[in-house]
Amino acid sequence: MCAWLNGNRKAPVIGVDLGSGFIKMAQFKEEQNSLKLVNFGVLSVPEGAIVEGRVEKTKEIVEILKELISFHSFVGNKIVANVSGQLVVVKEIIMDALPENELDEAIKWEIEKFLPFSLDKAVFDYQILSEVLESGRVKKLNILIAAAPLEVVELTAELFKMANLDPVALEVEPFSILRLLRFDPNFSFENDVLFPVINIGYNYTSINMVDKGMVRFSRTIPTGGRKITDSIASTLGKSFEEAEELKIKELDLTKENPLTKATLTLLDGLTLEIKRSINFYFNKFNDGKSMDTAILLEGGSANIKGIEKFIEDMVGFPSGVNRLFTNIARFDPNLFTKEYLFEMAPMFSVATGLALRGHALKNISKKKVPQEQVKGVLTYKKG
Repeated sequence: MCAWLNGNRKAPVIGVDLGSGFIKMAQFKEEQNSLKLVNFGVLSVPEGAIVEGRVEKTKEIVEILKELISFHSFVGNKIVANVSGQLVVVKEIIMDALPENELDEAIKWEIEKFLPFSLDKAVFDYQILSEVLESGRVKKLNILIAAAPLEVVELTAELFKMANLDPVALEVEPFSILRLLRFDPNFSFENDVLFPVINIGYNYTSINMVDKGMVRFSRTIPTGGRKITDSIASTLGKSFEEAEELKIKELDLTKENPLTKATLTLLDGLTLEIKRSINFYFNKFNDGKSMDTAILLEGGSANIKGIEKFIEDMVGFPSGVNRLFTNIARFDPNLFTKEYLFEMAPMFSVATGLALRGHALKNISKKKVPQEQVKGVLTYKKG
C-alpha cells in the first residue's frame, strides 16, 4: 500500500479524510480478535480552505482537526490521512522485470514521462500488481504507481503536527478504498467481478476500478456534490443553502419533477464518464470483452435518493451504495444507532479505510457481525 510516512503504530490510528467540503475521522480498536468502533466524526470545511488537495487556510483547518479530536474522544494522536486532488497521479505501467535494487531507479525514469510536475518535486510509491511469465521466467511487471507533489505531502504532514497530531502515513484514496473492501466480512474477490468504486465527493468524483483484489485503474473528474447543489440553486432560483437542503431532504431521482430535472444534465454527464471509464477498462485490461460488473457508490452524495437505480439504468450495470462501514466492526448501541451508522457510512468509506491501516487483517477474524447491525449493501446480480 502506498505510504509516504512511517511511525510508531502501537496505538490504534485515526483515519483522517481531508476533503474540500468536509473533514471526516474514524477510529477502531481490536478487542477479542475483532474490531470495535471507537468513534467517528465530521465537520464542514470553510469555502476555499482546501483547494486541489492543498490546504489554503491552515489556521482554520488546524482548529477543525483539534475540535474533532477533542469532541469525539478519539484515543491517542496517531493518524493516517489521505492526499487527494487532481495533482495526485495513480497510474499502471508495464516494465521489464528488474532486480529490486534497480527497479526504483527504473521506475523514476518511467514516472517522468507522465508526471504533471518535475520528479525532483514529487514523492511516489508503487505496488507490483502482477508478473508476466514467458518460458517460465518473469519478463514483465505490471506496476501501480502513486505520486504526489512533495510540497503537498510536506505541508499536509506539517498541518497535522500543528494540530498536535502524529502522522504515521499519508496515502492516496484508491488504497484506502481497497483496504475497506478487504476487511469487510461479506466481501470476496474470489469471483471474476469488476467493482468500479465511485466516490462522489464535494468537488470531485473519483472512479477506481477494483479487479481481483487490486486497484487497476483510477481517475478523477471535476464533478461532485457541490455542483449538484449549484445546479439546483441556479435552475430553481434558490440560495446555495436552500438548494443543499433540497438535495438532502427532497431530491429523489426516481421521480420526475422540477427538482430532479435541475440535476439531470449534470448527472447525465457523470454517468457518461462512469460508462466511458468502464468501457476503457474492458478495452485495456480485458481484451475488449465485457465482464461481470457491480458498481459501488460512496461519498456524501451517494445518499441522494434513487441515485443507485439512476446510475444502474444509465450505465447498464447493477449498482449499490457502499455501506461496508457498518459491516466491519462491532459498535456500542448506547453510543450509535444502526440507522445513523447506515446513513453516514458512504461518507466515511475513505476515513474507514485509512483507519484500518493500523490493523492487521490476519489478526481479525472475518466473522459476520451480528445480523442486527447489518443492512443490505449491494445484492450483486450476475450478468
